[in-house]
Amino acid sequence: MVNALLYLSEAILAAYVMRIVSIKYKIPSVSAYVVGGVLLGGSLFIWHPGGQSFSEQWLFTRDILSEMAIVTQIALALIALSIGAELEWKLLRTMGKSIVHITVFGAALPFLLVAGSIWLIWHDAALALILGAVSSATAPAATVAVIQQYRAKGPLTSTIIAVVGLDDAISFMFFAFSLTLVKGFYQQESFNLMHAALLPIWEIVLSLIIGSVVGFVVAKMLMRERDSEGNLFILAFLILFVSGISIKLHASSLLANMAAGAVIVNINPQLKKKIRLSFSSLTPVFYALFFILGGAHLDLSSLTVIWKLGLVYFVCRALGKVLGASLGAYTGKASRKIRKLIGISMLPQVGAAVALALVVEQEFGGGEFGPAASELARTIFNVLLVTTFFTEFVGPYLTKRALFEAGEARE
Repeated sequence: MVNALLYLSEAILAAYVMRIVSIKYKIPSVSAYVVGGVLLGGSLFIWHPGGQSFSEQWLFTRDILSEMAIVTQIALALIALSIGAELEWKLLRTMGKSIVHITVFGAALPFLLVAGSIWLIWHDAALALILGAVSSATAPAATVAVIQQYRAKGPLTSTIIAVVGLDDAISFMFFAFSLTLVKGFYQQESFNLMHAALLPIWEIVLSLIIGSVVGFVVAKMLMRERDSEGNLFILAFLILFVSGISIKLHASSLLANMAAGAVIVNINPQLKKKIRLSFSSLTPVFYALFFILGGAHLDLSSLTVIWKLGLVYFVCRALGKVLGASLGAYTGKASRKIRKLIGISMLPQVGAAVALALVVEQEFGGGEFGPAASELARTIFNVLLVTTFFTEFVGPYLTKRALFEAGEARE
């Protein structure tokens, strides 16, 4: 039996050490946490001190990571609720056009570039569709962590938060549509376009309904609660209940928690302060664990097998995100500062990519659709885990650079 508590203590100690490293060398803490996770995952070394291998004693294996999956789920729920709490209608209304354009172009162009390039080079429609769909997603966790670390505030910061909050809705539709289509390929059944289009739409609508209903009830509870500990209990109930019911009903817990946060702050904007104060002591630990565990999933040894595919994915996604977001800012008539800097702020992906990679593994990795589908799952899993390491190391640094160049961040 895996001693999850012992490994969690190891992860927290690693996060503490990497936080000191990030402060000393002035790099985003997110990047440092991911590196710490890679070290714990054993991708860079395996040492046999005699008898039982070092990896079996202290490094994070797949079994250990699966035992601690609930920590990642809670961290994602905290992140999603925090993002939703930033989506005030008054703020969105003042910059709504530019946000919509940035979100749409920033999701669509990576999909087209990645899927098109993979199809032209490898002629594999299933691989092209799924990697193209995943490329459209942006990881809210890394972006929000950088914003909070440097206490950023201003038009660019608000735009980034709004875009990463809405970006996952579009990428989820791309992914669900592509997944349904690929299943049809392997089942050799006629593809039902109506079903593929309506299923992701229904899941998104269901997620928004769950989050909105629970968010409305919790907003009324928070408005009556005067005790800070009482607020924390209410919010803890919110993220656990919304996440649990979303999983049970096959909805997106990420979108549902975002919706709950958005409903709460739009019912009463003063509740945003309660959310921030309640989570102020919790989020640093869960953020750190999320990125440590995400980094531990990565297997850099697979780079020798899939480096060409990974390179095409990495380059095309980066170009698509930067050009797409910049084009959206231009067509949406955003300010000159946002047009210049929004593109390089959209690269982080680790949370979204790891989550979607696990979905692909669950759908196709079990052999239900045959050996070709299992091979597809392994290839996609390795590509996403390897490329997200580089994305997550470079992305937060570029986000930090954009925020400082905009004059919205502080050391």
